[in-house]
Amino acid sequence: MRPKMIIPNASKDFLSSQIEERRRAARQGVDLDVVGLEEGPLSIESGVDEALIGHALLSEARRAEREGYDAIVIDGATDPGIRAVRELVDIPVTTGLESAFLYSFSLGDRISVVTSVENSARLIKDRLRIYEFQNRVASIRFASVPVLDLHHPERTAEAILKEARLAIDEDGADVIVLGNTGMSTVAEVLRERLEVPVVDPAVAGLTLATSLVHMGLTHSRHCYLPPLEKDVLGDVFADWEY
Repeated sequence: MRPKMIIPNASKDFLSSQIEERRRAARQGVDLDVVGLEEGPLSIESGVDEALIGHALLSEARRAEREGYDAIVIDGATDPGIRAVRELVDIPVTTGLESAFLYSFSLGDRISVVTSVENSARLIKDRLRIYEFQNRVASIRFASVPVLDLHHPERTAEAILKEARLAIDEDGADVIVLGNTGMSTVAEVLRERLEVPVVDPAVAGLTLATSLVHMGLTHSRHCYLPPLEKDVLGDVFADWEY
């Protein structure tokens, strides 16, 4: 099985800090490729950042399907571009936040998200409203750690742990969902120090994608209609094909 994980930013340093974590999470028999984007912002922390990656993300997803990959994982916890990518390709597409919540529903009633910065927390709140998951949300907290600092676990673990502890003690969380896939490097530390399940969105996205392939399932075309073809103007879209 060959899934492709697309980290939806253009930071080479961030990509290199995450590749081994992703490969360790892959099950036996999974031939995983992890790539970043060739252009775009170095991190995804706002709606503007999400808009800026659109063309590069769609192009990478289309390339993955044409190259014969079995599934695509958008390796982000604000779920950027998820609907657009599902409209574009036929192979299964998963992403971090949606996958993490689907697993969390089997682990507890009240789920809290701990993410990096307030901008991301607001994106996550909007996304959970779209999914209609908000009635299971205990809280959405942020550790005030920018995404590009997350690959320094010694600097970030305590800040994330503090917010997770408050989510449990003050907000009544039964489960903690990490609100950034860059937090994979501290997930194990958090599990050792907290008494509730901690769900890594990167691992959740990969695991769900491989499960869908194993089950022979992909997204419904009754829901994710293919885009209507039309002319797209501008030099940046010179190579664009539906």
